[in-house]
Parts: sequence; C-alpha cells; structure tokens
Amino acid sequence: MERHMLLDTYQKLEKRLARLDFTSLWQGFVKRSYALYTDESMCICGELLPKPDYFYGNTAIEYDGKMIAIWMLKPEQVETDEDLDKLAAKLVHEMFHVMQMENGESRFPHDLELIAFPLDPELVALTNRENDLLEGYADRMTSDDNVSETDRQKQLGLDAITILAKIAEIRSAMRTLSDGATINAWRAETIEGVAEYVGFKSLRQLNSELAAREVSVYVTNLRKATEALDHRRHSYYAGLLLSSLADTAGIDFDRSFASEKTLWEFIEEQVLASQDISMTRKLTLTDEELEKAHAIVDMEKTRREEKLASFQAKFPLKKPVQASICGYDPMNIMRVGDFLLSTSFLMIDQEGEKHRMFGDHLIRMKPGDFWNIEALYEAN
Repeated sequence: MERHMLLDTYQKLEKRLARLDFTSLWQGFVKRSYALYTDESMCICGELLPKPDYFYGNTAIEYDGKMIAIWMLKPEQVETDEDLDKLAAKLVHEMFHVMQMENGESRFPHDLELIAFPLDPELVALTNRENDLLEGYADRMTSDDNVSETDRQKQLGLDAITILAKIAEIRSAMRTLSDGATINAWRAETIEGVAEYVGFKSLRQLNSELAAREVSVYVTNLRKATEALDHRRHSYYAGLLLSSLADTAGIDFDRSFASEKTLWEFIEEQVLASQDISMTRKLTLTDEELEKAHAIVDMEKTRREEKLASFQAKFPLKKPVQASICGYDPMNIMRVGDFLLSTSFLMIDQEGEKHRMFGDHLIRMKPGDFWNIEALYEAN
C-alpha cells in the first residue's frame, strides 16, 4: 500500500509540475529532481527504491552526487485534488531551496541565535502592528472590487508602497530595540519566505481559487507564529507577503543569490530612496497594544518554563561533555536560559565524532553560547 501511494502520488505530481511555467516563478528557475519517501521506501524519477537512512524532513539534500528536493509523504496529504495541488506547490518550495544552494546562497539564518530572540513586549507589539499592515495587504490581494484588473493592480501598487514605507519605520525601531537581533529573522525571510512566495505563485498557476483561499491561511499562521514567539515560522509568511508587496510595488530584490543583503534590506533601501520616511522618529505604542503584547510574552514564558520543568523531570542525570552542535531541526528546538530543548533531531560533535540524537533531549549550553555544550541530561 505504501509503495503504491508513493508511485501513484509521484505520477500525479508529475502531471501538475509539467503544467508550471517555472521561469515565470523566478528567473532561471527550472524543475529539479525530487524524491517522495516514507519510513521504508522512496520514489525518485518514477522508480521505487529503499529510503536512504539520512533522509529526514522536507528539505533540499544531496543525493547521488547532486542536490534534490525531498518530501516525507503522509496519506492525509494526498486525499483530494486540492491536497495534491498544495503538495506540488510545497515541492516547488523545496526545489527552490535546491536552486538557492546550487547558486551559492549564503544568507541562512543563525537559528540557534534566532531562538534566543529577546522576549520583549515592545518588539511583540511592533510585530503585531506590522502584521496588521500585512493582513491589510493580503485582504487587498484577494478583494473582488468592481474595477478593471488594470486599475486594481495600479491601486494595489500604490497601496504596496505606502504599506512598505510604514513597515520600514516599524522595522527600523525593531532593529534598534532588539540590538540587531532582527537580522536572523530577516535572513529566514530571505531563505524561507521567498521560497514560500515562489511556491505560492506555483499554486496560483495550478489552482488560482485555492491560492486565493490560502492567503487567509498565511495570515492566520502569521498571527499564530507571533503569539508563539516563533520567529522562524513567522518568517515563512512575512517573507511571502513582503515578496509579494515588493513585486507589486515594482521593487527589485536580488535574484542572483550573490548578495549578502537580506530580502528586507533590499526592500528597505529602495523604499527609503523613494519615500520621505523618518527612521529616527520614535513610534508610540498604545496601552492596548502593549497590554496584548505583555500577555503574549507572559504566556510564552510560562509555557517555556513548564516545558523545561517537564524535561528536567524526564532527564535528571547531568553528564558534563565537551561537544558542540553541528546539526538540528530548526522547527523543533527551544532555548530557555542556557538550556536547549530538542524534540526532533539534533547532531552533536563530541571530540571529532558526530552523534545523531532523535526524539526528546535536554542540553545545557555554555553560558551565553549558541554552539558549545556544557552538559547532556539523561533519564534514570
């Protein structure tokens, strides 16, 4: 049954991918090789083979001497035609990561720094204000006004410039308030948000009605990520909407992957050049905005403390080590003080020997350090 699902899904995806105009999604973009896999098997190039042990998650990875996209397939992802359209778009997202890597992309976020992003209510309030602007744009993206498409796009372009100018003021304040910690969120937007945008454009080619409905899902996910203070997950949807805003406003962001500037830095540079914006004006947050932000921060602090307590109860034995982190699942790690909690996958380098660690693990990092480990904790 599992092998039949792999092959059947692969064939259905091939038909969808054949309909896409990859070059219109991104200059120079072409379809990349990909593999669908389950716990035991994979399907690549229409052939069923055993799954390599090192396949993990949904990503871009080296296989047989070249980069390919991989996707772990689950039955609930392929129940309807719309499911298959969305899965094809997700594969395009991963194929875009292949293109990024093949072209020397270097703007990857430092995830172990990103999970230590300041828990500051003012930063959360500013993010919520930005979310309001992004949601307003998303509503305009899918509005059905009784105007010609030409007039609608012209107005949308003017609106996009205005929204980006307001976001520029917000992000300038956040950069200062966070002492530059925002750079890793912006890097994540550059890597994941742009890939999400390319995937969204592919979905629009396959099923425009479904793509329009998905926009509201992106906004919901944006809000949920803010409430969870999950900056990496937030970057997927903020980066998507910022990319769309930039395209709509006629702003050119680097498409060669050679620059060290992030997506946002490209946008900001061009917005500042065309708009009269004060980057020094202090933004005033309302009592309501701050009250909401404080509630989010307090709730998340409590959740993290409770999670740490549960891990400390599960892993009471401290084992001092000389080791460093060399691999991780960025979506499933949490930092609480100098403790690192991993619930999925972690790889450590211990005296030159690499060890893979799956499932739940509790680690004590050296104080203030993002990579070097002081101790591992084990169960009784």
